Amino acid sequence: MAQLIANERVDDIPLLLNQMEKLKLSILVNEHFECHGNWQGLSLGKVLVGWLSYLLS
Repeated sequence: MAQLIANERVDDIPLLLNQMEKLKLSILVNEHFECHGNWQGLSLGKVLVGWLSYLLS
């Protein structure tokens, strides 16, 4: 009987996001940088984490 081997791709974006979450990067950015008064939606820290994961991948 042949043994079936399956491999699974591990993408880098979930790893990057998890590492940034462990570093609490979004919280640190939100503490040190103020948003413009008209800023709505995601916080500056969340936007930065998204951009960094895109750039680093």
